[in-house]
Amino acid sequence: MMSGKGLFLLGALAFWLPEIVLYASTRQALNGKLVTFLLPSVFLLVYLIVLIYRPRRVAKPSAAVFMVLGVVFLGTLATTIGATLRGAGFLEHPGSTVLAALLGTVIPMYAFIAATYDGSLYALIFVSILMPLLHLVFEKQNWVIPPKETKGRAASPDSNERNG
Repeated sequence: MMSGKGLFLLGALAFWLPEIVLYASTRQALNGKLVTFLLPSVFLLVYLIVLIYRPRRVAKPSAAVFMVLGVVFLGTLATTIGATLRGAGFLEHPGSTVLAALLGTVIPMYAFIAATYDGSLYALIFVSILMPLLHLVFEKQNWVIPPKETKGRAASPDSNERNG
């Protein structure tokens, strides 16, 4: 079973890696329409695969929420890597760029600002709105905030049935 941290990293990789690979191969700005459709498409495909292969009986972290959190929180770093591949980013002012990327990781709003310059803002907004909705439709049983543990074991609906 994949943990919240694993889903966080998987979400960031599924969303940002196609763009980074395209930057690495072309070394120039990408078509905005391509980015707008490619990034969410790959991300949703990976989400679908995660949903299919995860066990449904056990309460677990919400794949939709944790994957989109990875996209948003690691967005500034990913766009900086993409800018570096195009000749900017870490190459121009490495010290201030590292500081900005770290700050962007702590303050996720900067991912939206960086995505504006990167050309991926519409894709980022789309998945940021869609994924919480997909959580409500497909993953209501999964948690967003970890359940409190009681007496050395995780609180779950099954434990309430046994005790009551």
